[in-house]
Amino acid sequence: MEENYILSVTGRQTVEDHSDDIELKTMASYVTKNGSRYITYKEYDTQNPDKKYRTTVKVDPDGIVSVMKGGSERHNLILEKGVRHKCEYVTSFGIISLGVYTESVSIQLDDHGGEVSVRYCIDVQSELASKNELYLKIEEASKDVNG
Repeated sequence: MEENYILSVTGRQTVEDHSDDIELKTMASYVTKNGSRYITYKEYDTQNPDKKYRTTVKVDPDGIVSVMKGGSERHNLILEKGVRHKCEYVTSFGIISLGVYTESVSIQLDDHGGEVSVRYCIDVQSELASKNELYLKIEEASKDVNG
C-alpha cells in the first residue's frame, strides 16, 4: 500500500450541548477498485503510541460510505443517507451495539482526490447518544518537497 496522498480528517461529536472536535492530517493510500474508492490510513493509539491501527474508508458509487477501523476498538460504520444501520463497536470493555442514522452524505471524489462530508446520529438502544459530522479531504502529495 503506497501512501502517496495527504488525508485531512475533521470530526465533530455533539452530546447534548457539548461538542468535541478532532483533526488529523496524515499520509494515506487512495485507490479505486470495482468502482468503489478506498482511502486507507494508519491511526495511533493515544495511550500507547507503539500501537497503530488501519482505518479504511470505502466510498461506493451509490453514495454509501463505510468506515472500517481495525485494532482493539474495531468497528464498521455504514453511512447511507436516510437509512439506520446497526453496527457493533468492539472495545476493551466488550461489544456495544449502536444504531447509526445518516442525515446527509456529500461525495466529490475523482481520480486525483476530493472531499467527503457526512452528518449522522448514533443511538444506543434507540436513545440518541450523539450527533456527528465527518469531513475528509484527500489530495495527492506534492512530488516536489521544496515547492
